[in-house]
Amino acid sequence: MGSGTCFTEEQKSLIVGTLLGDGSLEKRWKNARLRIDHAKEQKAYVFWKYRILANVATREPHILYERDKRSGKIFERWYFSTRGMPELDFYQNLFYRNNRKIIREDIGNYFARPLSLAVWLMDDGYKRNDCDALRLSTDCFSYEEQQCLCKCLKNNFGIHAVLHKKNNTWNIYIPSSEMSNVRGQISAYIIPSLEYKLPPRNDLVRQRATR
Repeated sequence: MGSGTCFTEEQKSLIVGTLLGDGSLEKRWKNARLRIDHAKEQKAYVFWKYRILANVATREPHILYERDKRSGKIFERWYFSTRGMPELDFYQNLFYRNNRKIIREDIGNYFARPLSLAVWLMDDGYKRNDCDALRLSTDCFSYEEQQCLCKCLKNNFGIHAVLHKKNNTWNIYIPSSEMSNVRGQISAYIIPSLEYKLPPRNDLVRQRATR
């Protein structure tokens, strides 16, 4: 089966970026469906994803209430899902093995568009406060899988990322020397409510000058 021929290029890019990040695929019946689920602070981001996937979604985003098992506190989340679709089974095979999210060696064939990179950053990226560098929360993937993603970043985007150890886990780290390239490729896709994850370079200079 092909890589989702019923989807537009924009939808394919969103699906790949989301599955690299916080998105997940569920297969409760015959075919897989994509689940989009973010904290209430990212409501605008959920609706942005919905606008791209509206023609394959089951309904508009709505609130879920989730109780923390340890604290007992209730947290609000915004959620929607697509229909179960045969075309999503392709992505199930690409990103999952034995119910665990994985990175296959051929990921570079599908993770090659700036929109996918932007969505991955908006899902899982965070800026360092002390310098113009970026870290991606990739500790759900093995060291070898993260190496594969670094190779993909270099080959498809010209971004030289490295692996940094944080406590007992490894994360993908994009150094300050690469940030101009990153901004040039994805700034146009970053939605206003998440611009703090990739602030313009001149904003960083201004912040340092006022310290």
